[in-house]
Amino acid sequence: MRRAILLTLIFMTLCTLSVSSKELVTQEGTSTLIVSGKTLKVTLDTVRGLILGVTSYADNKTVEFYVYNESLGKDGFNVFDAEGNELLPTSFSYREDIDGNIVVTFNYEQGSKSFIILNSPYYDFKVQFDFNQRVEVALPFISYQNQTLGPDSSYYMTYDKFSGQKTLFAVASNQGTFKFQRYELESGRGVLESFAGPMRLIHIKQALPEHYEAIVKDLQDFGGVTIFSWIYHGIVYFLFWLYQWSGNFGWALIIFTIVTRFILYPLYHIQTKSMLMMRMLQPDVDRIKKKYKDPRKQQEAMMALYKEKGYNPASGCLPILLQLPVLILLYNAIRYFSEAMAYSPGFLIWKDLSVGNFVMNIPFIIITVVVGIYSSLLTAQDARSARSGVIMQIIFPILFATFPSGLLLYWTTQSVLQLMISWVVYRRHGIKGLTLRQMLSLPEKPAK
Repeated sequence: MRRAILLTLIFMTLCTLSVSSKELVTQEGTSTLIVSGKTLKVTLDTVRGLILGVTSYADNKTVEFYVYNESLGKDGFNVFDAEGNELLPTSFSYREDIDGNIVVTFNYEQGSKSFIILNSPYYDFKVQFDFNQRVEVALPFISYQNQTLGPDSSYYMTYDKFSGQKTLFAVASNQGTFKFQRYELESGRGVLESFAGPMRLIHIKQALPEHYEAIVKDLQDFGGVTIFSWIYHGIVYFLFWLYQWSGNFGWALIIFTIVTRFILYPLYHIQTKSMLMMRMLQPDVDRIKKKYKDPRKQQEAMMALYKEKGYNPASGCLPILLQLPVLILLYNAIRYFSEAMAYSPGFLIWKDLSVGNFVMNIPFIIITVVVGIYSSLLTAQDARSARSGVIMQIIFPILFATFPSGLLLYWTTQSVLQLMISWVVYRRHGIKGLTLRQMLSLPEKPAK
C-alpha cells in the first residue's frame, strides 16, 4: 500500500510541466462572428458592426444575459454622428494578436471601431473608437432598474440576476462622457474597458481596477453585495493571492488546503478525542448490551457509564456540524476559479485543472482510494465498520472521476493530510488500527 502511494507520487513528479489550452475560438456565419473563450462568448453582427449577445460560463452554468433587441432601443455599441444618424460599417476584418486576443475591426467612412475580445479569465473585453468627428455610442444594458453612472461619469454599469446568477455589465473609460445608456466622444477617439459576466469581485477588480471600489459601492446599493459576500470574498481572495504568489493554481490549491486544514485542526482534534474515548469505552458498551436486553435499561446503563467516564456523546457531533459550512465555503471558493484555472500554467501532468475526465483523474483516484483504505483500517473499531469504510472510500472517488481536476487535487490533498494527522494522533495514543487480514476476517500469518 505504501509502495503504491510512493510510486504514484514519483510518477507525477517526473512528469514534465505543460501549458494549458486557453485559445479563443472564432466562428464566422453569413452575417455574424462568434468569439468564444473559457469564460465568455461574444456574438457580433458583421453587417451593422454591433454586439448581438453575450454569454458567460461560470459554475457549470451557461447564461446568456445580454441579447440585442432593436425594439427596446439600440444598445449594441451602435455609433451615431452629431445629428443622431447611425453610422454603418463598409467592411470588417478580424485577427489574433500576439497575446491571443481576437481583434474585430469595423471600417467606416468616418473612421473605425474595434472589439478586442481578451484572452483572459476575467470576463472582460475592450471597444476602441477612432473616428474623425464627434460620435455617440449606444451602451448595452441588462436592467432598467439597476443602472447607474460612476463618479464624474467615469463609467456606466447595469446589474441584474439571470438564472440565479448575479450579473454585471459595466463599461469604463478615461476619455469621453458617460450618460445613461450613452457614451459621448467629442474627439471621436477613445477606448471602452468592459466587464460582462457573473458578479465576482476579484474578476471585476482585475478587469476594472481604477473603478473597482466605486462599482462595489453601487453593487451594495443594488443589494448585490452583502455581508456574506465579504466573508466569501475573503476566502476567495486568499486563494487568489496564493495563485499570484505561486504562479500556479495547482500549488495554490495544495497550500490553500494545508492552511485551511491547519485552521480547522482544533475542531478535528475535539472530534478525534471523542472518537478515541468512544473506542476506549467500546468493551464496556458491549458488556452492557450483553447484560441488558431491554433497550431502555441498556440506555440507562450506558448513560451512567458516560457520566462516570466524563464522556458526552454529542461532543463528537458538534465539531462536524461546525466544519460543514466552512467546508462548503472552501469547496465553493475552489469552484469560483474553475474556469480561471484554464489560464494557469499546467500542473505536473495536467494541462488544464478546469476540466477533468476519468483518464486524467486516475492518479487522484488511485491516491484517494489507497489513502482512504488505509484511513479506514486505522480508524475503524472492528472489521465490519472497516469494510463499510473501505467500500465508501472506493465508491466516492469513482463517482467524482469526471469532476474538474482542480477539485480532485483539493480532495486528494485533504485526504492525504487527514490521514497524516490521524496517524500521528492514533499513534500517540498507541492505536495501530486493523490490518487487511483482520478486516477480511482472515487468520493471522503464522509467526516465522
